[in-house]
Amino acid sequence: MTKLFSLCSPNDNEMLSYDGFRSGLEAIGIACDSDEQFQAFVDVVDDNKSGTISYDEFLGAIQEIKLAQLFNDAVHPINHVKSFVYSTTPKWATVRWINVEGLNTLLIRRLSVRYRLHPLAVEDTLRLEAKRPKYVKYDEHSSLVLQTLHPRSLDMVTAYQNMYRASLLVLPEDDSPFDLMDKGELESRLRELEVGHVMTLPKQLSLFVMKGVLISALKQRLSVSYSKVRQHSTAFLVYTIMDVCVNELSPISQTFGAKLVMLERLMLLEPRHFDLGRIANCSKQVKALQMHCKPLFEIISKLVASDDYKGEKLQYFTDAQDQLTTIEEECEQHLDRYRSLVEDFNNARASQQNDASYILALIAAIFLPAQFLTGVYGMNFPYIPETTYHYGYFIWWAVMLLVAALIVLFFKVKMGQ
Repeated sequence: MTKLFSLCSPNDNEMLSYDGFRSGLEAIGIACDSDEQFQAFVDVVDDNKSGTISYDEFLGAIQEIKLAQLFNDAVHPINHVKSFVYSTTPKWATVRWINVEGLNTLLIRRLSVRYRLHPLAVEDTLRLEAKRPKYVKYDEHSSLVLQTLHPRSLDMVTAYQNMYRASLLVLPEDDSPFDLMDKGELESRLRELEVGHVMTLPKQLSLFVMKGVLISALKQRLSVSYSKVRQHSTAFLVYTIMDVCVNELSPISQTFGAKLVMLERLMLLEPRHFDLGRIANCSKQVKALQMHCKPLFEIISKLVASDDYKGEKLQYFTDAQDQLTTIEEECEQHLDRYRSLVEDFNNARASQQNDASYILALIAAIFLPAQFLTGVYGMNFPYIPETTYHYGYFIWWAVMLLVAALIVLFFKVKMGQ
């Protein structure tokens, strides 16, 4: 708008003549059919009847024209939104908070005109395929786009969170909640925590912060009349939104920890038929949560470095940052434990294979002398003295049993070393 105003040839006092104002309107595709219509419009725009148009009057006129176009009944009639947009902020209100649920393109464009939101910020809001959070500070406002995760069932993840915390604090002589579960209960609970059952897909949350407006998707803490959110500025409201987004990640992380403990318990109960793919699926869930935390941490770091958040507000953002760091560390601990669990599984399988190889080697070692003796005394030479003994058959078995006993004793001695 500043560039468009400068193209309309303002005078030295940064004021537009009526002709310059009319040419500026025509430059953006707004033409008056007659001089009478233009004069009537100018009389409304020029409040002080100075014969010139200031920048604020020019901006207000363009804003009113765009709003009139967007609220045209042929576009989409929404009367209560129209009355709200044209209303003034109450004197007692320090922050105007506007909540838009869902993606209403027309409504967002109407609000963008009313509150002079930057086109790039509006584009980021309407582009749902964005994967990373984004924070941009423009001349008249700041834009914050977040990807939020939520538990599908808060009661379920809270229950698993409590069980996981209890398992971390249990004494060695006591049983944790997971130690009391049998195979059937473990299978049932693990099916309950499969991919897609714990947390939702990321949802986009867009905020525009300026002197008098905030668009977001959060209402919970505003409902309490004595809460700090209602008493402080938009900076504290932004922190509250970030804090809620971070708080919802903690029970999800610890639910994955509970799932890990149950997988470990199931592997101990059923080592031969344990499905290693379950560990891989659980690892994917943790990595998805970790990938969500890292860009969110970067956004909070940008907010901390911003000039808009200082003093007490900075301490609140630092607290959210510390909590997010704790969640990331929990995710890393889960991944380390998953890798350890895979290693234990592979070691158990290798031990089983070694046991099988040991048994096969023992059997082969026992029957090798038998094959040798059978081959010797099975030859067709007529003069083999031992073949003429009356008890030769029993002697052969006695020798074989003695050799087998010596071989087994040898293997046991070697295995014990």
